[in-house]
Amino acid sequence: MKKNQLIIEKNEYHWLLGVINNQNFTDPLNQSSLENLLKNLEQANIKDEADMPFDVVRLNSMVSIETPYGPKEDLQLVVPAERDSSEDKISVLSPMGSALIGYSKGDEVDWIFPKGEGKINIIQVKNAPIKIFN
Repeated sequence: MKKNQLIIEKNEYHWLLGVINNQNFTDPLNQSSLENLLKNLEQANIKDEADMPFDVVRLNSMVSIETPYGPKEDLQLVVPAERDSSEDKISVLSPMGSALIGYSKGDEVDWIFPKGEGKINIIQVKNAPIKIFN
């Protein structure tokens, strides 16, 4: 991890905690991912919007990654209601979304792919202003 710690914007942090604590997830894969996300949130560096580095993956980020199976460009990390695989919009609560949030451009994220363990390399992060919390 390039910055030695996950970085989460304060409003996104509180939103994520609220969603995780108020949901019943019965899918074992999602449950495990959300438990890992909760553990990561407990250790994250929480920052105000004005102090957020430009290259941290957060809600609405456009992310280009590379996996053992090749590159993937312009995945967008979104709230669950906006997920749409046909537009490469992945939920922050999905296994991959919850694994990426808080990491930065240049980081490698350990992840379990269908064929086994591997790494996700974060190649590029593009952020736009967040409006859902205003």
